[in-house]
Amino acid sequence: MKKASLARCARALAIAATLTTAVFAASTAEAAVTVLAPGATVAGKTIGAWSADWWIWAFNQSMPDDAITDTSGANAAINQSGPVFFLAGGFGGSYQAQRTFNVPANAYVLVPLFNNEWSELEEGAALTDQELLDANNSVIMDVKSLHAVIDGTSILEQDLFVHLETSPIFQFTAAQNNPFGVSPGPSGKALAQGYYLMLAPLGTGTHTISYGGKYVSGDFIFETDANATISGVPEPASLTLVATSLMGLAWARRRVA
Repeated sequence: MKKASLARCARALAIAATLTTAVFAASTAEAAVTVLAPGATVAGKTIGAWSADWWIWAFNQSMPDDAITDTSGANAAINQSGPVFFLAGGFGGSYQAQRTFNVPANAYVLVPLFNNEWSELEEGAALTDQELLDANNSVIMDVKSLHAVIDGTSILEQDLFVHLETSPIFQFTAAQNNPFGVSPGPSGKALAQGYYLMLAPLGTGTHTISYGGKYVSGDFIFETDANATISGVPEPASLTLVATSLMGLAWARRRVA
């Protein structure tokens, strides 16, 4: 297999690597954040399988109306559905994101500390499963540091490195003008690998999370930085239930009066 050039790897890293600070703001008291064990299953799928869905979600977006290059958070909810909410990362260098957006209170949150993918579309040739894995390994092996701080408490770096997740072989469709600069169309076979934290539903409490990593290959060093304010909000059905309950209480009070 022709090994991906440093420039192509750098492009993938510039999009996939993530260093984000998130604030989960709500009116209720802060509750503890639970980080699921590596390889855990959520809604019948492993974290590795959810990481494939992260890439499918990311590639199926077009600039400038995308969550990946968005720096305000206005596009964070684009194409988000189901039990897991995907956080977007940054581009590194002087790129700074100050994102503000909502997350369903009952959704799990997938946090990519540092991730990478490769596909037959990007290679321009057919690849074996092992060649796809080797292409990812050649990048991930040069991730030199990871960090995550949740509500002011740092997770030990050695504990973060155990959260390495490998996706199954998957396929995506790259949208026109996608944020990765990949030619639009079907990917053929693809595989992703990276360090992810899967957080249990955060509820409507207030939380701060910072996370990221550092890639070093020879003289090439890559880091990113972004910030977000995220509010955990109840699902509409829950809001309807609350409203109905309040209306019932008001009716009961009128009857008593």
